[in-house]
Amino acid sequence: MKKNTAQTKTPIIEPINPAPISPNPEAPKSFMSQKTLVLIGILSLITIVLLILAFQIGVPQNKPAEKKVPVLQTVLNIPKPVASSSAYITSIMLTTERKKVTAVDLELTYDPKVLSKVDIKPGTFFSAPTILSKKIDKVKGRISYILGIGLGQKPVNGNGTVAILSFTPLTKSGITTLTFLPTSKATSADQVPSILTAAHGIQFSFGPTPTP
Repeated sequence: MKKNTAQTKTPIIEPINPAPISPNPEAPKSFMSQKTLVLIGILSLITIVLLILAFQIGVPQNKPAEKKVPVLQTVLNIPKPVASSSAYITSIMLTTERKKVTAVDLELTYDPKVLSKVDIKPGTFFSAPTILSKKIDKVKGRISYILGIGLGQKPVNGNGTVAILSFTPLTKSGITTLTFLPTSKATSADQVPSILTAAHGIQFSFGPTPTP
């Protein structure tokens, strides 16, 4: 009987390497997708809010029209002087709307180097006026004339000549001005401060010089 001389070969067992486990690619994609959707939603909301604000600012609001209360005017003005045989004469006009006047304080300036023999007298605005003050400074060229209603008379409103101003030019021709000072006033029985709203002086020419 033959001996089995063949050596029994020990089988070589190779280690089995487990297949590499790849991470789930769907997980990060899903997370990133959710963040993107949230960011897009926030940006969309901000855009909508900004559009609404821009529309509201751009559209004019219909506000009720404000009622303008008309201001009652009381105005002094001087027409162009007219030459007479011996002097120039002009009126000092007073126009007052519904406010009734009790007294007027006329404060004017003129050029004493151009005008001389300056005088002022009451006009017809007050029917029987009381002269409260009359001062003419021939050096400084200033007139201060205060007059008002007489005793027992009623306040007056309307349009009329409150005073008459006369003067003689020192030169044959020229241009000069008569200017109201801010201290000019018109008073009313029912209002303590002055009701005078404007006082317009005049620049005028005399002699052969044409009016500019």
